[in-house]
Amino acid sequence: MTAVTENQRTPLEQFVRDYLEVTGGVWDEIEPQVYDVLVAPDRPDIRPEEIDVCRIVFDTEALPEHPQAQLASFGTPLIDTFLQQAIQRARQLHLWRLVSHAIPHNLDARLGRAFTFPEGSTWECTRVRPLDFPQAVYWFQVTFSSDQREDDLIVAAVDLHYLRLMRHWERLLDPASLARQPSILLPEVRRATVAQGFDVAQQSALRTVSGLANLRQRELQERVRKQTERMRCYYDDLKRELLAGQRRTTNPEETAKRVAAIEREAQIRIAELIDKYRLAVQLRLLWTAIIHQAKLLVDLLIRPDKGDPVALKAVFDPLTDSVEPAVCPNCAHPTFQWRWQLMRPGCRRLVCATCPAGLKPK
Repeated sequence: MTAVTENQRTPLEQFVRDYLEVTGGVWDEIEPQVYDVLVAPDRPDIRPEEIDVCRIVFDTEALPEHPQAQLASFGTPLIDTFLQQAIQRARQLHLWRLVSHAIPHNLDARLGRAFTFPEGSTWECTRVRPLDFPQAVYWFQVTFSSDQREDDLIVAAVDLHYLRLMRHWERLLDPASLARQPSILLPEVRRATVAQGFDVAQQSALRTVSGLANLRQRELQERVRKQTERMRCYYDDLKRELLAGQRRTTNPEETAKRVAAIEREAQIRIAELIDKYRLAVQLRLLWTAIIHQAKLLVDLLIRPDKGDPVALKAVFDPLTDSVEPAVCPNCAHPTFQWRWQLMRPGCRRLVCATCPAGLKPK
Protein backbone atom coordinates (compact mmCIF):
# COMPACT_ATOMS: atom_id res chain seq x y z
CA MET A 1 0.00 0.00 0.00
CA THR A 2 1.34 3.43 -0.90
CA ALA A 3 2.05 5.64 2.09
CA VAL A 4 0.02 8.82 2.35
CA THR A 5 2.15 11.94 2.43
CA GLU A 6 1.41 14.98 4.60
CA ASN A 7 0.27 16.99 1.59
CA GLN A 8 -2.29 14.30 0.68
CA ARG A 9 -4.00 14.38 4.07
CA THR A 10 -7.05 16.56 4.56
CA PRO A 11 -6.70 19.54 6.92
CA LEU A 12 -9.16 17.89 9.32
CA GLU A 13 -7.16 14.65 9.37
CA GLN A 14 -3.95 16.54 10.08
CA PHE A 15 -5.66 18.53 12.82
CA VAL A 16 -6.81 15.36 14.61
CA ARG A 17 -3.31 13.87 14.45
CA ASP A 18 -1.73 17.08 15.77
CA TYR A 19 -4.40 17.49 18.45
CA LEU A 20 -3.88 13.99 19.83
CA GLU A 21 -0.10 14.41 19.90
CA VAL A 22 -0.30 17.75 21.71
CA THR A 23 -2.87 16.61 24.28
CA GLY A 24 -1.13 13.33 25.11
CA GLY A 25 -3.37 11.03 23.09
CA VAL A 26 -2.30 8.29 20.69
CA TRP A 27 -3.28 7.53 17.10
CA ASP A 28 -2.54 4.57 14.86
CA GLU A 29 -3.24 4.77 11.12
CA ILE A 30 -4.80 1.42 10.18
CA GLU A 31 -5.22 2.38 6.54
CA PRO A 32 -5.60 5.66 4.68
CA GLN A 33 -8.17 7.84 6.52
CA VAL A 34 -8.88 5.08 9.08
CA TYR A 35 -7.42 5.46 12.60
CA ASP A 36 -7.51 3.87 16.00
CA VAL A 37 -7.28 6.71 18.51
CA LEU A 38 -6.80 6.90 22.25
CA VAL A 39 -7.86 10.23 23.72
CA ALA A 40 -6.01 11.44 26.81
CA PRO A 41 -8.33 11.45 29.86
CA ASP A 42 -9.46 14.80 31.21
CA ARG A 43 -9.51 13.49 34.82
CA PRO A 44 -6.39 12.28 36.64
CA ASP A 45 -8.27 9.61 38.61
CA ILE A 46 -9.10 7.52 35.52
CA ARG A 47 -7.07 4.31 35.33
CA PRO A 48 -5.41 3.30 32.03
CA GLU A 49 -7.53 0.16 31.70
CA GLU A 50 -10.68 2.29 31.81
CA ILE A 51 -9.71 4.22 28.67
CA ASP A 52 -11.27 2.86 25.48
CA VAL A 53 -9.72 2.88 22.03
CA CYS A 54 -12.08 4.05 19.32
CA ARG A 55 -11.82 3.78 15.56
CA ILE A 56 -12.55 6.80 13.40
CA VAL A 57 -12.78 7.21 9.64
CA PHE A 58 -12.52 10.38 7.57
CA ASP A 59 -14.02 8.85 4.41
CA THR A 60 -17.69 7.84 4.31
CA GLU A 61 -16.89 5.10 1.77
CA ALA A 62 -14.81 3.34 4.46
CA LEU A 63 -17.75 3.06 6.88
CA PRO A 64 -19.18 -0.21 5.41
CA GLU A 65 -15.81 -1.90 5.99
CA HIS A 66 -15.63 -0.54 9.56
CA PRO A 67 -19.22 -0.56 10.88
CA GLN A 68 -18.14 0.11 14.48
CA ALA A 69 -16.14 3.21 13.56
CA GLN A 70 -17.17 6.83 14.07
CA LEU A 71 -17.25 9.25 11.16
CA ALA A 72 -14.85 12.14 11.76
CA SER A 73 -16.22 15.21 9.96
CA PHE A 74 -17.23 18.74 10.80
CA GLY A 75 -20.40 18.72 12.88
CA THR A 76 -19.90 15.29 14.46
CA PRO A 77 -19.70 15.21 18.29
CA LEU A 78 -16.12 13.90 18.34
CA ILE A 79 -14.69 16.63 16.08
CA ASP A 80 -16.77 19.33 17.78
CA THR A 81 -15.31 18.24 21.12
CA PHE A 82 -11.76 18.34 19.74
CA LEU A 83 -12.30 21.79 18.26
CA GLN A 84 -13.79 23.22 21.46
CA GLN A 85 -11.01 21.79 23.62
CA ALA A 86 -8.36 23.08 21.20
CA ILE A 87 -9.87 26.55 21.42
CA GLN A 88 -9.94 26.40 25.22
CA ARG A 89 -6.31 25.27 25.36
CA ALA A 90 -4.96 28.03 23.08
CA ARG A 91 -6.95 31.20 23.61
CA GLN A 92 -3.79 33.22 23.12
CA LEU A 93 -0.61 32.21 21.31
CA HIS A 94 2.76 33.96 21.01
CA LEU A 95 4.82 33.40 17.87
CA TRP A 96 7.98 35.05 16.56
CA ARG A 97 8.80 35.81 12.96
CA LEU A 98 12.28 34.75 11.96
CA VAL A 99 14.60 37.67 11.21
CA SER A 100 15.35 37.43 7.48
CA HIS A 101 17.89 40.17 6.83
CA ALA A 102 19.62 43.14 8.44
CA ILE A 103 19.41 46.85 7.73
CA PRO A 104 19.05 47.52 3.96
CA HIS A 105 22.01 49.37 2.47
CA ASN A 106 19.81 51.98 0.75
CA LEU A 107 17.64 52.86 3.75
CA ASP A 108 18.42 56.61 3.51
CA ALA A 109 17.33 56.68 -0.14
CA ARG A 110 14.09 54.86 0.67
CA LEU A 111 13.33 57.28 3.47
CA GLY A 112 13.99 60.22 1.13
CA ARG A 113 11.61 58.81 -1.49
CA ALA A 114 8.92 57.97 1.06
CA PHE A 115 8.70 61.24 2.99
CA THR A 116 8.06 64.74 1.69
CA PHE A 117 9.32 67.38 4.11
CA PRO A 118 8.68 71.15 3.96
CA GLU A 119 10.54 73.05 1.29
CA GLY A 120 13.87 74.38 2.47
CA SER A 121 14.21 71.74 5.21
CA THR A 122 16.95 69.15 5.47
CA TRP A 123 16.91 65.87 7.33
CA GLU A 124 19.31 63.25 8.56
CA CYS A 125 19.07 59.76 10.02
CA THR A 126 20.58 59.75 13.52
CA ARG A 127 19.91 56.19 14.69
CA VAL A 128 18.48 52.88 13.47
CA ARG A 129 17.33 50.27 15.99
CA PRO A 130 15.80 46.83 15.38
CA LEU A 131 12.91 46.38 17.80
CA ASP A 132 10.18 43.86 18.48
CA PHE A 133 6.86 45.12 17.07
CA PRO A 134 4.03 42.88 18.35
CA GLN A 135 1.06 42.39 16.02
CA ALA A 136 -2.20 40.93 17.33
CA VAL A 137 -4.34 38.70 15.10
CA TYR A 138 -7.89 38.04 16.30
CA TRP A 139 -10.10 35.22 15.02
CA PHE A 140 -13.84 35.80 15.46
CA GLN A 141 -16.60 33.26 14.92
CA VAL A 142 -19.86 34.67 13.61
CA THR A 143 -23.01 32.53 13.71
CA PHE A 144 -26.06 33.33 11.58
CA SER A 145 -29.19 31.56 12.81
CA SER A 146 -32.56 31.53 11.08
CA ASP A 147 -34.19 28.48 9.48
CA GLN A 148 -30.66 27.10 9.31
CA ARG A 149 -27.35 27.83 11.01
CA GLU A 150 -24.21 29.10 9.30
CA ASP A 151 -20.80 29.67 10.90
CA ASP A 152 -18.05 31.80 9.46
CA LEU A 153 -14.61 33.03 10.52
CA ILE A 154 -13.54 36.65 10.47
CA VAL A 155 -9.90 37.61 10.94
CA ALA A 156 -8.74 41.07 12.02
CA ALA A 157 -5.08 41.98 12.61
CA VAL A 158 -3.99 45.04 14.58
CA ASP A 159 -0.58 46.67 14.72
CA LEU A 160 -0.25 47.29 18.46
CA HIS A 161 2.39 49.99 18.00
CA TYR A 162 0.11 52.22 15.93
CA LEU A 163 -3.14 50.64 17.18
CA ARG A 164 -4.49 50.37 13.64
CA LEU A 165 -5.60 47.57 11.35
CA MET A 166 -3.10 45.67 9.21
CA ARG A 167 -3.63 44.85 5.55
CA HIS A 168 -0.96 42.21 4.99
CA TRP A 169 -1.81 39.85 7.87
CA GLU A 170 -1.84 36.82 5.53
CA ARG A 171 1.88 37.30 4.88
CA LEU A 172 2.44 37.78 8.59
CA LEU A 173 1.07 34.27 9.28
CA ASP A 174 3.29 32.43 6.81
CA PRO A 175 4.07 29.18 8.71
CA ALA A 176 7.53 28.89 7.16
CA SER A 177 8.59 32.15 8.85
CA LEU A 178 7.13 31.57 12.32
CA ALA A 179 8.69 30.00 15.38
CA ARG A 180 7.65 29.41 18.99
CA GLN A 181 10.90 30.92 20.27
CA PRO A 182 12.66 34.12 19.11
CA SER A 183 15.80 33.69 17.06
CA ILE A 184 17.09 37.03 18.38
CA LEU A 185 15.92 38.71 21.57
CA LEU A 186 14.94 42.29 20.81
CA PRO A 187 13.57 45.01 23.08
CA GLU A 188 9.87 45.59 22.60
CA VAL A 189 8.62 48.85 21.16
CA ARG A 190 6.13 50.96 23.05
CA ARG A 191 2.72 49.55 22.21
CA ALA A 192 -0.93 49.25 23.18
CA THR A 193 -2.32 46.30 25.11
CA VAL A 194 -3.98 43.27 23.54
CA ALA A 195 -7.29 44.41 25.06
CA GLN A 196 -6.98 47.80 23.35
CA GLY A 197 -6.21 46.04 20.09
CA PHE A 198 -9.29 43.88 20.60
CA ASP A 199 -11.51 46.98 20.55
CA VAL A 200 -10.11 47.98 17.14
CA ALA A 201 -10.42 44.41 15.79
CA GLN A 202 -13.95 44.05 17.10
CA GLN A 203 -15.10 47.23 15.36
CA SER A 204 -13.62 45.93 12.09
CA ALA A 205 -15.29 42.54 12.59
CA LEU A 206 -18.64 44.20 13.33
CA ARG A 207 -18.46 46.15 10.07
CA THR A 208 -17.84 42.90 8.20
CA VAL A 209 -20.63 41.12 10.09
CA SER A 210 -23.02 43.98 9.33
CA GLY A 211 -22.43 43.58 5.60
CA LEU A 212 -22.84 39.79 5.74
CA ALA A 213 -25.96 40.09 7.89
CA ASN A 214 -27.56 42.61 5.53
CA LEU A 215 -26.94 40.28 2.59
CA ARG A 216 -28.49 37.31 4.40
CA GLN A 217 -31.37 39.45 5.65
CA ARG A 218 -32.29 40.47 2.10
CA GLU A 219 -32.19 36.83 0.99
CA LEU A 220 -34.38 35.78 3.92
CA GLN A 221 -36.87 38.58 3.31
CA GLU A 222 -37.23 37.50 -0.31
CA ARG A 223 -37.81 33.88 0.73
CA VAL A 224 -40.34 34.95 3.37
CA ARG A 225 -42.15 37.11 0.81
CA LYS A 226 -42.47 34.26 -1.68
CA GLN A 227 -43.59 31.71 0.92
CA THR A 228 -46.00 34.20 2.50
CA GLU A 229 -47.59 34.83 -0.89
CA ARG A 230 -48.01 31.09 -1.50
CA MET A 231 -49.44 30.60 1.98
CA ARG A 232 -51.81 33.55 1.58
CA CYS A 233 -52.99 32.19 -1.78
CA TYR A 234 -53.65 28.79 -0.17
CA TYR A 235 -55.85 30.23 2.58
CA ASP A 236 -57.60 32.61 0.17
CA ASP A 237 -58.50 29.58 -1.96
CA LEU A 238 -59.94 27.88 1.13
CA LYS A 239 -62.09 30.92 1.89
CA ARG A 240 -63.31 31.15 -1.74
CA GLU A 241 -64.28 27.48 -1.74
CA LEU A 242 -66.11 27.95 1.54
CA LEU A 243 -67.97 31.04 0.30
CA ALA A 244 -68.78 29.35 -3.01
CA GLY A 245 -70.55 26.57 -1.11
CA GLN A 246 -72.49 29.02 1.03
CA ARG A 247 -75.52 28.67 -1.26
CA ARG A 248 -75.89 25.03 -0.22
CA THR A 249 -75.93 25.82 3.48
CA THR A 250 -78.74 27.34 5.53
CA ASN A 251 -76.48 28.75 8.30
CA PRO A 252 -74.60 31.91 7.19
CA GLU A 253 -73.28 32.44 10.73
CA GLU A 254 -71.52 29.08 10.65
CA THR A 255 -69.93 30.02 7.32
CA ALA A 256 -68.70 33.33 8.76
CA LYS A 257 -67.20 31.51 11.74
CA ARG A 258 -65.36 29.15 9.40
CA VAL A 259 -64.02 32.05 7.32
CA ALA A 260 -62.81 33.80 10.50
CA ALA A 261 -61.15 30.58 11.68
CA ILE A 262 -59.33 30.22 8.34
CA GLU A 263 -58.13 33.84 8.59
CA ARG A 264 -56.87 33.28 12.16
CA GLU A 265 -55.01 30.17 11.12
CA ALA A 266 -53.50 32.05 8.16
CA GLN A 267 -52.24 34.81 10.46
CA ILE A 268 -50.79 32.29 12.91
CA ARG A 269 -48.99 30.34 10.17
CA ILE A 270 -47.60 33.50 8.57
CA ALA A 271 -46.39 34.75 11.97
CA GLU A 272 -44.69 31.38 12.56
CA LEU A 273 -43.07 31.61 9.12
CA ILE A 274 -41.74 35.11 9.81
CA ASP A 275 -40.42 34.01 13.20
CA LYS A 276 -38.77 30.97 11.64
CA TYR A 277 -36.83 33.13 9.20
CA ARG A 278 -35.89 35.83 11.73
CA LEU A 279 -32.12 36.30 11.57
CA ALA A 280 -30.05 36.17 14.77
CA VAL A 281 -26.34 36.99 14.71
CA GLN A 282 -23.76 36.05 17.33
CA LEU A 283 -20.11 37.15 17.29
CA ARG A 284 -17.50 35.79 19.68
CA LEU A 285 -13.73 35.76 19.93
CA LEU A 286 -12.20 32.35 19.34
CA TRP A 287 -8.50 32.97 19.91
CA THR A 288 -5.71 35.51 19.58
CA ALA A 289 -2.20 35.20 18.18
CA ILE A 290 0.51 37.69 19.13
CA ILE A 291 3.07 37.77 16.32
CA HIS A 292 6.37 39.34 17.35
CA GLN A 293 7.88 40.94 14.28
CA ALA A 294 11.27 42.61 13.98
CA LYS A 295 11.13 46.09 12.43
CA LEU A 296 13.56 48.99 12.22
CA LEU A 297 12.83 52.11 14.26
CA VAL A 298 14.56 55.07 12.59
CA ASP A 299 15.24 58.36 14.39
CA LEU A 300 15.16 61.33 12.02
CA LEU A 301 16.16 64.91 12.65
CA ILE A 302 14.36 67.52 10.52
CA ARG A 303 16.15 70.88 10.28
CA PRO A 304 14.15 73.91 9.10
CA ASP A 305 15.78 76.84 7.33
CA LYS A 306 15.44 78.77 10.59
CA GLY A 307 14.92 77.57 14.11
CA ASP A 308 15.61 74.42 16.08
CA PRO A 309 15.54 70.91 14.53
CA VAL A 310 12.61 68.57 15.21
CA ALA A 311 12.85 64.83 15.93
CA LEU A 312 10.70 62.35 14.02
CA LYS A 313 10.44 58.57 14.29
CA ALA A 314 9.93 56.37 11.23
CA VAL A 315 9.57 52.60 10.85
CA PHE A 316 10.89 50.30 8.12
CA ASP A 317 9.06 46.98 7.74
CA PRO A 318 11.22 44.14 6.34
CA LEU A 319 8.09 42.04 5.73
CA THR A 320 6.70 44.46 3.15
CA ASP A 321 10.15 45.91 2.34
CA SER A 322 8.76 49.42 2.69
CA VAL A 323 8.77 52.50 4.91
CA GLU A 324 5.63 52.89 7.00
CA PRO A 325 3.87 56.26 7.30
CA ALA A 326 4.87 58.16 10.43
CA VAL A 327 2.32 59.33 12.98
CA CYS A 328 1.52 63.02 13.08
CA PRO A 329 2.14 64.34 16.62
CA ASN A 330 -0.75 66.75 16.23
CA CYS A 331 -3.68 64.67 14.91
CA ALA A 332 -2.21 61.13 15.27
CA HIS A 333 -2.93 60.30 11.61
CA PRO A 334 -0.35 58.32 9.59
CA THR A 335 1.23 60.38 6.84
CA PHE A 336 4.16 60.78 4.45
CA GLN A 337 3.52 64.50 3.76
CA TRP A 338 4.77 67.09 6.26
CA ARG A 339 4.59 70.86 6.72
CA TRP A 340 5.51 73.43 9.33
CA GLN A 341 2.80 74.85 11.58
CA LEU A 342 3.39 78.19 13.29
CA MET A 343 2.62 77.99 17.02
CA ARG A 344 3.81 81.46 18.01
CA PRO A 345 6.40 83.88 16.63
CA GLY A 346 9.67 82.01 16.31
CA CYS A 347 8.16 78.61 17.23
CA ARG A 348 7.09 76.02 14.66
CA ARG A 349 6.26 72.36 14.80
CA LEU A 350 6.17 69.60 12.21
CA VAL A 351 2.65 68.34 11.36
CA CYS A 352 1.03 66.38 8.56
CA ALA A 353 -0.05 68.21 5.42
CA THR A 354 -3.78 67.76 6.21
CA CYS A 355 -3.73 69.07 9.81
CA PRO A 356 -6.24 71.89 10.47
CA ALA A 357 -4.58 75.20 11.24
CA GLY A 358 -6.11 75.67 14.69
CA LEU A 359 -5.92 72.08 15.96
CA LYS A 360 -4.38 71.75 19.39
CA PRO A 361 -1.90 68.97 20.18
CA LYS A 362 -3.33 65.72 21.53
